[in-house]
Amino acid sequence: MYELNDKEIGAHLKELMNGMGYKTTAAFCRKYLLEINNKVNYTKDKLNEDLKTTKNTFSRILRGKQRIQLEQLPILSRLLCVSYEEIISAGKHYAPTKNHVTNYDIAQSHDRGVWDEYMKREDTIFLNCDEYCKTVIDYALEFKNYAFIKYLLDEGFIWFVDPNADVCDMYGYRAGTSIKPKELARNYPENRLPTEIQFQDRLRTQTIALAIENEDYDILESLRSREIPEMHKLTWNGINPTNIYKNEHLIEAIANSENEKIIDYFSDEFTIMSINNKEITVVFPYLSDVIESMLNNKKEKTVETALKKAISHNKSTYNKLNDMIKRACQLHHDSQTEQMERLIKVCTETGCSVNDANMIKRFKENADNYSYIYSTFNIDKYNYVSFYYRDNGQYSDIITNICKVTSKKGTPEIKKLIKELNEWYNKIVSLGGEKYAEILL
Repeated sequence: MYELNDKEIGAHLKELMNGMGYKTTAAFCRKYLLEINNKVNYTKDKLNEDLKTTKNTFSRILRGKQRIQLEQLPILSRLLCVSYEEIISAGKHYAPTKNHVTNYDIAQSHDRGVWDEYMKREDTIFLNCDEYCKTVIDYALEFKNYAFIKYLLDEGFIWFVDPNADVCDMYGYRAGTSIKPKELARNYPENRLPTEIQFQDRLRTQTIALAIENEDYDILESLRSREIPEMHKLTWNGINPTNIYKNEHLIEAIANSENEKIIDYFSDEFTIMSINNKEITVVFPYLSDVIESMLNNKKEKTVETALKKAISHNKSTYNKLNDMIKRACQLHHDSQTEQMERLIKVCTETGCSVNDANMIKRFKENADNYSYIYSTFNIDKYNYVSFYYRDNGQYSDIITNICKVTSKKGTPEIKKLIKELNEWYNKIVSLGGEKYAEILL
């Protein structure tokens, strides 16, 4: 049995808190409250309401004026990465299992010294998944330990986007790590990462969401925050949906941001380079979802900004498409008419046969038949729209994405903007003719 000494336990807890990067008792209490309420809808208002009482409780525990309760031990053990034995013995006894450093422990730490020691280990544990198939990055994102993720990125231990890559490839944005295994097997790739980091986009987009929540806006461009890898592979047939990862946390982070720069950044048009080195103008692929979320959360000011920018993009897309289709139809009409006139001239000079007369009739009919032109118009279920035609032997085309909103929420002014956005969307779809009539709002 341990001889419980409340003052010693309090002093040891304070050391542990400092070692884990909790600069104040209030900071630790916030984390404690979030931990014990992680299964319920715990609002910021409720957190602030409970904070005063919890802070007073832990202030008394740290001064040795109050004893730790049994139900508090599991939470303290998890947050401070120590055993029950160490807590109630004030650091005099340790559980043997704590000699083993785990991804779970490191991902909760806020101590740079602990991180440095971990990343310099010769056994390169950083590269390994644990028994739950989770890496330290998985846990850090789960605990929202953005400071640790930023440390890994800033120190070059890991990257989600290769800064030397112009476009993505089959591995997305070519995530990598500078950490090398102690011994490389023959023909084993030097840039070794758990497969999931290379083949799916969850970790990159989750890091972007945390960057927004932590108001770290300088990192957004380097993470290609408005893009998804599949956008670089856009074709006239739309986007390949096979590997698309839609991060709801990122959508909510953008929608809940009060910063005008964030709203502008994710609402503005921008250009990307396609896999065949063609520049394409697009908007954030989930801008419609962001707007829907803003409407649900009554973000009237920010949703107005996003809607106006989405309207501007839809309107611009319609005008470009309309001009291109008119140009394609005119070229087709002129080509057919020119061929018909040449044939008429030949027939006039040589005498028409019945076959020639029928051919002239077909040319005339074809001159007013634009079905081939409209067949090159395409819009897919993700609202990527494209059109192409030949102009003097060269292809002219447009590939982009457009926005629509289904929500009926908002003030009369907001509803008016939603109506205008959807009207431009409908006008774009109508350019494809009867084939696309059924998908109109």
